[in-house]
Amino acid sequence: MLDIHLDPSSGTPLQQQIFQTIHQALLQGELPVGYRLPSIRELSRNLNVARITIVMAYDKLIQNGYVKSRPGIGYEVVFSSAIQKAPQSARIENAREPVKLMPASVGQDVYSPTTPELYCRLGVPDPHAFPWPSWRKWNNSASNSKHHLLTRYHSPQGLMSLRTELARFLRLTRGIETQPENVIVINGIQEGLALLTQLFILNTKSCRVVTESPCYSGAWHLFDYYQAEVETVAVDEHGIQVEHLPSRPTQLCYVTPSHQYPVGGTLSLERRCALLTWAQKTGAYVIEDDYDSVFSYNSTPLPALKAMDEDDRVIYIGTFSKTLGPGMRMGYMVCPDAILTSVQNMKALSNSGSNWLQQQFLADFMHDQRYYSYLRKLEQEYANRQRILVEGLQRIFPQGRILGIENGLHLTLVCPLTVKQVEQLRERCLLENIRFDTLVELANGSEVAWLKTVSSPLLFFGFGGLNQQQLLHVLAVIELQVAIIQQEASAELAVTPDDMLPV
Repeated sequence: MLDIHLDPSSGTPLQQQIFQTIHQALLQGELPVGYRLPSIRELSRNLNVARITIVMAYDKLIQNGYVKSRPGIGYEVVFSSAIQKAPQSARIENAREPVKLMPASVGQDVYSPTTPELYCRLGVPDPHAFPWPSWRKWNNSASNSKHHLLTRYHSPQGLMSLRTELARFLRLTRGIETQPENVIVINGIQEGLALLTQLFILNTKSCRVVTESPCYSGAWHLFDYYQAEVETVAVDEHGIQVEHLPSRPTQLCYVTPSHQYPVGGTLSLERRCALLTWAQKTGAYVIEDDYDSVFSYNSTPLPALKAMDEDDRVIYIGTFSKTLGPGMRMGYMVCPDAILTSVQNMKALSNSGSNWLQQQFLADFMHDQRYYSYLRKLEQEYANRQRILVEGLQRIFPQGRILGIENGLHLTLVCPLTVKQVEQLRERCLLENIRFDTLVELANGSEVAWLKTVSSPLLFFGFGGLNQQQLLHVLAVIELQVAIIQQEASAELAVTPDDMLPV
């Protein structure tokens, strides 16, 4: 009844493999109460392993209450709660098929599997930057409040301690005057967008949404999947072209004004004013996705749209994903009064709230100013990485233009190469384990309006997830491959019709 097969190459300790095999047999009812396991000597000989390995596996079974050691008898099964096998249900004739679901699309900039290449991926912070010393010190200090954070339900809107610190942070860094009561803690920007999409689609007969072109896939696919009437407006190096905004009534407008995603431009002050005026005329709420402007390389950054919002039309969304890491799944939303209760209740129905233990850590981390010091150190490091990347790209592509240098964790190169040459460059870099993306990889349907006016290829380079040495290696590989491609192009041009005639 007991059949054990060990795999020494699996990486799982042998005693753990033995325990897991017996544990599985117990749960499936294959080893009834009173069943005697093989003796330590017998099983050691059969499996060709040391006796101590069997002893450790059996001891673990005893500690978990599955087996009991009886002197003079051996190891006997005492576990009697095996799961009963479900009976086979009969298949009836003319059964009605269940509804078929249409899966939503997910772009590469929302999720893509981990790859072995040096990947200049957009929106990825330094993997070694998380403040582990602060987290360990905080986490290792026991307190009753931590027990309550784990064993009690708290406000779905978020802990007041964190919302108070976020209101202060936004006032100091983004010029936004808000109250903690208007702040909602969310599981990253993506959840905030999902909550808003559901609410506006449910509460309007025909929800009209304006987005930038090109646009972040996480927003575009949400609006498209919920069948909103989406209209795109092309961007340029100064952000969304407000003169092309529609004049008809609109419910939502999604923008990334501080660091346009993915092109990289910053929405000018004049356009910010014009966008807010347009929102009043059309009845729209503006979603301001401020995903990475906390890293600013401009001595005089522009105020957030929300800081200029006198009519309470801007829904501001920020995140800790670019500072502490996306694994925290922590963001925040500043809601206008008119929609605050609706968003609060939808958040409650969606998941009852975000991780309260992590919320308190963030509140304490911000309260004693360590978060601000942590950000400044990160900003200095990212500024150095950006400088290396900018100087290298300017040397390799002297005729190109670089966008997005004022804020954030990625740059955009308006490339002087042809589309075909860019394809060749990306393929050859991948062979050298170097990866960057172009608009082809990030395309989601929103880029159509932009492509009507711009033909130059765009190359995107995230520098948050790669250190300085890795960036130098990326640039060296790109420089070599560009030189080879240009040599091949020159050789093709040098071929004359006479050269092509047969000898």
